[in-house]
Amino acid sequence: MALEKIQLIKLDQIDRPVKISREIIDPEKIRELAESIRESTLLQPVLLRPVNGRFEMVAGDRRYLAHKLLGLKEIKAIVRELDDRETVVLRGIENLQRENLSPSEEGKVYLALKEEAGLSMVQISKKTGKAQATVARYINFARFPEEIRRAVDRKIISLNTLETLQEIEDPEAFDYHFKMAASNGITAEVARLWVDDYQKTKIGTYYTEGGGVPPPSIEVEQKPIFITCEVCLGPCEIKVVRNLTVCPTCRAKVKNQNVKTA
Repeated sequence: MALEKIQLIKLDQIDRPVKISREIIDPEKIRELAESIRESTLLQPVLLRPVNGRFEMVAGDRRYLAHKLLGLKEIKAIVRELDDRETVVLRGIENLQRENLSPSEEGKVYLALKEEAGLSMVQISKKTGKAQATVARYINFARFPEEIRRAVDRKIISLNTLETLQEIEDPEAFDYHFKMAASNGITAEVARLWVDDYQKTKIGTYYTEGGGVPPPSIEVEQKPIFITCEVCLGPCEIKVVRNLTVCPTCRAKVKNQNVKTA
């Protein structure tokens, strides 16, 4: 393949992508990149495609933003004729190479490769180097509502925990358990206990004295769930717990004090 010509393109002739892959673009990272470009110039040109007499950003959006921050008028670019499918694929691969992608951002890349570029799971796996199971997992996650995805992105609950709770197919029951999980930051192990308890409750509705078809929405019994208090080491209902962070030394002192007063 022949080397592609690097051109200088005016910034005011470039349009950013309609769909920005990153949900949060860190201004500090853009500033750091701008300082690097100021000192060493732009080492890697951006990739553009011609659209209606202008240019659309394909790869290099952060470099473009850094140039604008520096007040520069032009940027080094490679201009390539690309259709929509090729553009989605190139953007997706570039985005996956970035640091600190949130689960939502990663999931959206795979979802775009599947739905917009029309790639199969096998093709996505080959182009990204990710296992098909990983791709399927993040596509599934990308389809959750934003409120639920945000809880995982902010590490309030883990993706494993969410996937366990997803086994609760009744929407009302799932919503109840998810909100409890997000409020208390439970582990996947605790989520498994909740799901197992839900399944037992559900089975009970199928085998009532009257029999027949169960109601469309299953009412979840709000059973108390207890955890160990970090101070007195006694049982405490999880819904009234407040977080307590202590170092190992202080925790040992509390334990020793409890032993003396027992």
